Amino acid sequence: MMKIKMLAFAAATAMATPASAATYIVNVSGNGVSATGSIETDGTLGLLARANVLDWQFNLTDVGGSFLINGPSNSQLLFFNAPALTATATGLFFDFSGSGAVLFQNPQVGSTINFLCYTGSALCGGSYNRISITVQNFGGGISQAGVQQIATAAAVPEPTAWAMMIAAVGMAGGALRRRRAVKTTVRFA
Repeated sequence: MMKIKMLAFAAATAMATPASAATYIVNVSGNGVSATGSIETDGTLGLLARANVLDWQFNLTDVGGSFLINGPSNSQLLFFNAPALTATATGLFFDFSGSGAVLFQNPQVGSTINFLCYTGSALCGGSYNRISITVQNFGGGISQAGVQQIATAAAVPEPTAWAMMIAAVGMAGGALRRRRAVKTTVRFA
């Protein structure tokens, strides 16, 4: 009986726990450049600051080659000027008409290589209102205007779905454990 109570408590706790981190999928390409990967935030909705972005990973490609930017372990993230990155339940949006910029770069900011930059100013790649992607060919980019969705929310099971999966596995395990052992005897004539 105690095990059933503990299982019920675990299921109820899982259902009541809100999702914390949010993952957004990035997939942009055009003009000979592309970036695919993900951005993980702390789950904040609305305008984001640097502190709200927990992790990121991008595979960048331009005519000079490709490069993997892999989160804070091998790259830097900077927000410049006015906040321009907004999170919703369905995606990340950037205001290309403003003066803000969000820059993901390896090995350091200002190295002119290995970066993904969303900018409304001429900060990244020397042009305004665009997504700049550079591995070796500085200045490659995709023109943008106004507020654009730059990433889509990744599909994540809801807490209730997790609770149902955990409860089902627990019940299956309990049923297997309670199954009576069949005694087999072998007799030789």
